[in-house]
Amino acid sequence: MTRKKLAFTLPELLIVLAIITILAGLLFPVFRMARASAKRTACLSNFKQLHVATSLYVADWDDRMMPVNHQPAAPANSSNDRTWVQLTLPYARSFSIFNCPSDYGSRPSTESSFDQDLVPGDAYSKYYSASLRVNSGYNFVYLAPVYQAASGAWISDPKSGSALSEPSKTLLFVDTVWGRTENGTPFGGGSWLVVPPCRFTIENGIKRDTFSVAPGAEVFAPSEGWTNDQDSPFVYGSAWPWHDGRVNLIRLDGSASSIPAGSLSAGCDVQEKWQGVIRDPDKYIWSIF
Repeated sequence: MTRKKLAFTLPELLIVLAIITILAGLLFPVFRMARASAKRTACLSNFKQLHVATSLYVADWDDRMMPVNHQPAAPANSSNDRTWVQLTLPYARSFSIFNCPSDYGSRPSTESSFDQDLVPGDAYSKYYSASLRVNSGYNFVYLAPVYQAASGAWISDPKSGSALSEPSKTLLFVDTVWGRTENGTPFGGGSWLVVPPCRFTIENGIKRDTFSVAPGAEVFAPSEGWTNDQDSPFVYGSAWPWHDGRVNLIRLDGSASSIPAGSLSAGCDVQEKWQGVIRDPDKYIWSIF
């Protein structure tokens, strides 16, 4: 008795391949969405841990928010400067919570071997360069402003945590980017600082500065507000939508959320160099003043 040879015919193979291709086309977007959702959730979890670390720092340092840097407006390196990231790091679980898992771009390594990033006896000095490129942008202009006094000296003024009104409405940290190429591609990691979109309000026909600094003082900041240049990292003041057009953020009360990038300017008439005004303070999430 002759045994029949079992095998797929060419049409059958083509049909199977077509079915696999169709299924892959249907499932890959689902997998991509699931992966993106997992990264967004992990990023929000990082922000919540960072909020805990911030709260512990504030409790230990006379109820004051973290200063931006020790030497914010002078030539600085790890031997004479500290960033707010390094100040908060002892209270954090690890350095990784300062970075967004959706940002795979290159950035300075925490394992730097450069002399200026290695200070004998200082366990946190190696994080100096890397701390400037974290994705957790600090709303420092309202929470710990740095401004130039009439004498020319730069003044750092971290606010009292308990004195900040309506913490549930006030931004603490938000996703950020360091730079962008000519075609708009992000690079370099994030920025340890983020800049608000507006500065002034109009009250009874009078323009009022909402930054709590000396009248007319120059404010230390990476940029003067947001820009209309769509290829600039400052189009959102260094904030960046790493999560399909949305940014993750956390407020002073510890509530974390993911919102469209455009919502960061809610209540504000954005113009170059902070010339726009805050039209609706109830919607403006950067400060309650």
